[in-house]
Amino acid sequence: MQLPHYLAALVTAERRLAEGYEQVTRAHAGVADVALTSRSFAEASRARADALAAACEDRYPGGTDEGAPASFAAAQPGPLALLSDLAELARLAGFVHTAWEVVVQAASGLRDRDLLSEAQQNVSTLETEAAWIDHKTKTEAAQAVLVAE
Repeated sequence: MQLPHYLAALVTAERRLAEGYEQVTRAHAGVADVALTSRSFAEASRARADALAAACEDRYPGGTDEGAPASFAAAQPGPLALLSDLAELARLAGFVHTAWEVVVQAASGLRDRDLLSEAQQNVSTLETEAAWIDHKTKTEAAQAVLVAE
């Protein structure tokens, strides 16, 4: 069964997403809504990773994180960098979202109600995160490319 490996890769991806949100929080501290929202999303991502790691340890041990996405590229301050950082967050969040959708299917097939419930909740949460990233990208785009120096 490959599920332990897939879950281990998802734990790593969640942690990398949390690190990305934390980098964005620091690099764009002057953009209040970005800093606050990114900090909140980082905490949520880290909590998802910790909860999944505990489930892996208990029920699906022995997985490796091969296949996890690359770490977040270093965040830089500035309006154009914010657009780049949002695109990088979208990449990681998209991977994590899709991975949780796969876990929904696997947990359903295994009849693992606890994992299924957790995965379904996380899919919903990540849809909210993706919507925020998309909205923020759209609202910052004109300012960054037309006005900022």
